[in-house]
Amino acid sequence: MKKAILIIFAVLILYAGIQFSSFGIMKTTGDPLALDKPAVTEEPPQEAVVEVEAEAGTTVPAEETDTAEAVPEPEATPEPLPTPKPDLPPLPDIDINSFEFLLANSYNSIGMEYAPPYANFEGQGIDARIQEQANAFVTAAREACTNAWVSTAFRNSEFLNSWYLSYYNNVYNGDPIETANHFLAQGIDEHQTGLAIDFTDVYYRNASYEIFSDPEMQETDLYNWAVEHCAEYGFILRYPEGKEAYYGVACRHPAHFRYVGEEAARYIMENDLCLEEFLLMYEGNNVYVPKP
Repeated sequence: MKKAILIIFAVLILYAGIQFSSFGIMKTTGDPLALDKPAVTEEPPQEAVVEVEAEAGTTVPAEETDTAEAVPEPEATPEPLPTPKPDLPPLPDIDINSFEFLLANSYNSIGMEYAPPYANFEGQGIDARIQEQANAFVTAAREACTNAWVSTAFRNSEFLNSWYLSYYNNVYNGDPIETANHFLAQGIDEHQTGLAIDFTDVYYRNASYEIFSDPEMQETDLYNWAVEHCAEYGFILRYPEGKEAYYGVACRHPAHFRYVGEEAARYIMENDLCLEEFLLMYEGNNVYVPKP
């Protein structure tokens, strides 16, 4: 009995040893039917793409890949151009250095010595080069209106000098500063050019050669007719309202017309310009206009 037990025990030991040996071989060579999968190589962690907020509110990568094309930076927005002046017809081909564009205003003096070539006109005088045109203008005004007279045409330097001295001695008591300020405010008298005439509908002011204020002239038929037809004779309304920044202090006698030639006169009147505005549209001139 003991012998049988020993034999069984020996068989169990032998069997266990065979199984142990088989297990060790499998762990060493691997099971051909159940090979271990190759080790999965972990991909290196990708760097997080940092996004930067752009000025326009979008996002762009912080770094570009090698194959990505560089995105060009937008060009700076140019400064807006100044607003252009309203479209005007082409300028007439004229010589603004010609005598009819002589400029006398609150900012431009022609000097006390200036005197135009003289011709008789309406009991006064006028620049001889425009005598014919001035006569035609006045004649047409008389045909259209019952009362049409010229109160002032040419004023010579002697009259202007005596006018200055009267203010110096009587009005400002010899104060040269106050006297000068007054005449700077009034502007150099354009009548000295011999290119200007003042209309009046009052007979006793005909050829008066005096200095007076008559704002009521704007309400007369004569004034309205002259404004409408002056360009036909080469004249313009010299001091239109709203243009004081160009020529200085407003004219005290609004029915003041100035000769510039028919071509320029039509352009100025049709486009609602003053003389200074017109001259400044030409390059290379020396017109002085103060800044506002």
